[in-house]
Amino acid sequence: MGYDFYEKQKSKYLILMVNFYLYIVIFIAIIMQNKSSKEVRSEVLLQSSKSWNNQPMPAYMEGVPQCTILKITVPPHSRLATHTHPMMNAGVVVKGELHVVDCDGNEITLHEGEPVLECVGKLHYGENLTDSETVLYMFYAGVVGAKKRKK
Repeated sequence: MGYDFYEKQKSKYLILMVNFYLYIVIFIAIIMQNKSSKEVRSEVLLQSSKSWNNQPMPAYMEGVPQCTILKITVPPHSRLATHTHPMMNAGVVVKGELHVVDCDGNEITLHEGEPVLECVGKLHYGENLTDSETVLYMFYAGVVGAKKRKK
């Protein structure tokens, strides 16, 4: 009887120690996760010398540099006018999705969180085919006096 009692206690002690170490590992993982979420992170979303439709980017415009950031809200089931851009611009879909078509029939559907490098000097349009509004943040690298788009 003494031997069985000792073996049962030993097994309970071993199980207790394994659980204790498991809890320590989980606790450390939680601390590390919380620590890493408080650290500043930088992530490249897009880096390219070609637009979404594989068109090479032109040289920067001549003149006094001017950067512009637009917040564009596209209502559900609506289409932007067909237009071109005289300058490089890039953006991020922050809400919803946008379907873009150029004059050659190239198409892309951009989803929330996805970046885009727009085509320059080529006719295109964007449309929201969904039941929710789409929001984009667009960044234009132009010059003072230049229009952001032409119809």
